[in-house]
Amino acid sequence: MGCLDNRLSRLENRLSRLEDRASGIAAERQAGEKLRRARAIMRMVLDEFARLKASGGVSLGDPLAQAVRNVAAAQYADLGEESYENIAEGWIETLREWTRLDWMVKAGRNGPPHA
Repeated sequence: MGCLDNRLSRLENRLSRLEDRASGIAAERQAGEKLRRARAIMRMVLDEFARLKASGGVSLGDPLAQAVRNVAAAQYADLGEESYENIAEGWIETLREWTRLDWMVKAGRNGPPHA
């Protein structure tokens, strides 16, 4: 009976390690997907910033915030104005907290664009 108990214990250990590995892979995949979405959003914001700058459409205030609001309005118009404004404010707050490393990793830049 002891031999069978040993085998079951080893099998349980192997299953546990496989489960841990699967959890790690899933977490990495989710982190990668989150970074991919953040980069896609940043490309849209930076493209909008460049469009505003080129067209002279930058109003008084923060042109990056204006670009974020425009992108949020375009991407989330179906949610209603209050919702996309809340989303934009969240993005703007996040961008204001970004370090140089955040800009490099998520936007491929050394820092925020300048008007």
